[in-house]
Amino acid sequence: MKMRALRWPRRVTRGLGVHFLCGMLVPLACAAPPGIPLTTAQIRSTVGGRQVTDGLHWSHDYFLDGRLDRSENGRTRAGRWSAQNNQLCLLLPEISKESPVCFDVVRVGGELQYRDAGSVVYAGTVKKSAPRLQPAPP
Repeated sequence: MKMRALRWPRRVTRGLGVHFLCGMLVPLACAAPPGIPLTTAQIRSTVGGRQVTDGLHWSHDYFLDGRLDRSENGRTRAGRWSAQNNQLCLLLPEISKESPVCFDVVRVGGELQYRDAGSVVYAGTVKKSAPRLQPAPP
């Protein structure tokens, strides 16, 4: 009987230890994967000729010739884009006609994040751009 009484606390202690370790390790296993910063060439090949969108609020169409069509909250605007110094730079006429706004681009899983000073400004997925109909020549 004494032997059985001594085993019970050991089982409880072992069980508590296992639960404690699981409680500590599970959040680490489920944490978001680390982001992979894209280089200038990777930015060009990832967004050029494609659309980046969150699927609901905004979408950016990046044309290979540097044109940019932005649709944000139901409003469509044109701009220009380029990739330089490992950043995606957007020339937005309503902000400035000369100085682009540049973002670090980080891939996190299947998502692209545009970051400014470490803060996520845009987060979306890359899709094929829908073909645009060009006006017929006169």
